[in-house]
Amino acid sequence: MRSLAVVILALALAGSIPGGVEAGEAPTQGTLDARLKEYADLLVTLGEEALRQPRLASPLPCLAHWLAGSDHVVVGVSEAGSAAGMELSDTLRRIGRHDLTGHGDGLWDAAIRALPHGKSSYAADVDRKGKRLRLVLPCAADRAKTLQQAEQAMWTAVTRRDWTACLTRGAEMMAAFGGAMSPPLLVTSQCATAAGMPDARLTAALARALLTEMVAHPGPQPDLREQLFLTLRQLEAMHAAGDADYATSLRADMVRLGVEPKAR
Repeated sequence: MRSLAVVILALALAGSIPGGVEAGEAPTQGTLDARLKEYADLLVTLGEEALRQPRLASPLPCLAHWLAGSDHVVVGVSEAGSAAGMELSDTLRRIGRHDLTGHGDGLWDAAIRALPHGKSSYAADVDRKGKRLRLVLPCAADRAKTLQQAEQAMWTAVTRRDWTACLTRGAEMMAAFGGAMSPPLLVTSQCATAAGMPDARLTAALARALLTEMVAHPGPQPDLREQLFLTLRQLEAMHAAGDADYATSLRADMVRLGVEPKAR
């Protein structure tokens, strides 16, 4: 579910956040409006690219109870997946009858799409601390359909600049999945900013999700680390502008978990 393209463009977007001015600079309303439009235009482009992805054309036959990238390392788990025994840092090795060999985008997606329809559960093999385990996960086909429809609707809302609908559909995605995860949080926090109403609480939820996913990965990607640091800086800027202070506790947890924040 994690898309490298999403993260890369998110970094570009974060660098052009409306109101992000140099110290001592007094931006005019025209400058802020221009930055907001540029930000929204970039987000719309991202939405148009996302809607062209073949995976959004149809739902998976069963819900994928994990968030993982091309290396198959699990960095997010649904509530039902956790109840079935899946854990953060597991590495997916087999789904149904299909082995996952090598790295590559779409491999586990293709494997889960090959599952037979109408089953109440499916098997997934994972590696955990040097051991191979077989898990039996609930199919939850209805949730898989809801998740796909919500994601498609979220990106459609982005292309239409319907920022309120973007927020609603992103929340529906996480409800269908059964847990917080960074992809919809990243998009919805950007939609809030594009609407001219950056949401510190939503940005803090994104930061927490990014931190969890980063710690779950034995070798986190540099773009994930950079996105976390950018989100931290956004929280600090929001606090300086009068929002609640979410940054201090986040910094403390980053230090506790061995993720050293960049110097202020």
